[in-house]
Amino acid sequence: MGEANPLTGLVFCADCGGKMYNHRIPHRTEYTHPNGKVYSRPPKDDYSCSTYSLTNRKFARQCSQHYIRTAVLRELALDAIRTVSGFVKRSEVEFIRQVREASTVRQEETAKAHRRRIAKEQKRVAELNTIIKKLYEDTATGKLSDKRFDLLSAEYEREQEELEQSIAALQAELDNFHADGERADKFIAIVKRYTDFTELTPSMITEFIEKIVVHEADKSSGEREQQVDIYLNFIGKFEVPAHEATAEELAEEEARREKRERHRKAQRRYYQKQREQDRPA
Repeated sequence: MGEANPLTGLVFCADCGGKMYNHRIPHRTEYTHPNGKVYSRPPKDDYSCSTYSLTNRKFARQCSQHYIRTAVLRELALDAIRTVSGFVKRSEVEFIRQVREASTVRQEETAKAHRRRIAKEQKRVAELNTIIKKLYEDTATGKLSDKRFDLLSAEYEREQEELEQSIAALQAELDNFHADGERADKFIAIVKRYTDFTELTPSMITEFIEKIVVHEADKSSGEREQQVDIYLNFIGKFEVPAHEATAEELAEEEARREKRERHRKAQRRYYQKQREQDRPA
């Protein structure tokens, strides 16, 4: 089957949060129908939710399929990278401002809550130190039995250890918040290493993509529509502000749109032809 799909491990289901599995058959395969006739299956390369398995379909389905072709994921990922990178190249200062502003708004309340909780837990740790010290004194003067001391001290020390671990974790998150102002600069550094955004390469996937979240397809309008969220390293799901496109940009976007439409039509014709060939007589 060749090398592993570079998107594997980065694609997640929007509903259950599970990873999506890559299903790939790189070559045409043949199978024999019960009527004795030999048919062939076309190559395939797609993703579906890992909790949607044959067992789950038959007995206790945990999630729906969330089927999406790998080619579509690659196209959307490249488009997201190209769009954000284009904005960085056009308006680097505005990009930095937006990333830092969004980060500040998102994290301000969380940081306040973390600081309040750290102060409260540190106060409790100090109280426990005083309590444990008093236990030692009571044991030394005979006011407390050794058995009772062992029971109480073990309980207080366990609580103290849990609090210290919690404080360390909260402080680490706060430290990350302070470092978040550097995220825009880190993303810009990646963008500046690339000049060609016409093809999605494995190195681009590694450097740009944090994760891809796939929603279930919606067919309520009569057309199959599917939301896919692309999260980029350091900046997450970044929304590029609308701007007045130049004539050259409009022409490029129209050319890409026409290319996508031709590809979709060709795919539909191909699969329709395969279904007709594979249909039992």
